[in-house]
Amino acid sequence: MTTHNPLVDGLRVGVQLPEVERDVRWPEYRDMAQTADDLGFDSLWLGDHLLYRGDGRPERGPWEAWTLLSAIGACTRHIELGPLVACLGFHPAAVIAKLAATVDEVSNGRLVLGVGAGWNEVEYNAFGLPFDRRAARFEESFDIVHALVNCQRITFTGEFNSVDDVVLLPRPNRPIPTMVGSLGERVLRHSLGRVEWWNTWFDWFGNTPDGFAVENERISRI
Repeated sequence: MTTHNPLVDGLRVGVQLPEVERDVRWPEYRDMAQTADDLGFDSLWLGDHLLYRGDGRPERGPWEAWTLLSAIGACTRHIELGPLVACLGFHPAAVIAKLAATVDEVSNGRLVLGVGAGWNEVEYNAFGLPFDRRAARFEESFDIVHALVNCQRITFTGEFNSVDDVVLLPRPNRPIPTMVGSLGERVLRHSLGRVEWWNTWFDWFGNTPDGFAVENERISRI
């Protein structure tokens, strides 16, 4: 197959694999990921959710994102990959950093760690996860995750998170780049100065260039 890199005037093009639009099994995920890799796409993304219900449609859920990312990292060669975005409320903060370091190792340094505070109360309740004070929980978790994926050792005692002299071993081969996905001003103020990228969902800005420009300008002022 001829490899093509869809870079136009500095634009980087990525793909997001199906989440709950329909049932997708591993062989098809593998084939889609390898096709995107072979075609020269720059990045590949998976949503990080657990369950959807109560929106007038049948209940549905995706596969667990970190396991799937590791499998995709092992069967592709060049494409960057990451969660769009990993909910910091789904796992203890240091465990998320450990998951990220493992996927980065399996993929030979191709992970982009997208993080967010979460929004879908249904899945929190169903899986027994606390939904309250998500911005405050995000702040503590982000501090721990960011330190660890930047190869630091950390002790931290907060209201929601505590770690005692935690370090990632084996040591990651590099600081893992991070991205925040949010429109919440508190979450963004806490993280924007320490991440490489900001992510927004298409319907948050009306899926138009003008809508994105307005939102991007707002974010740039934070």
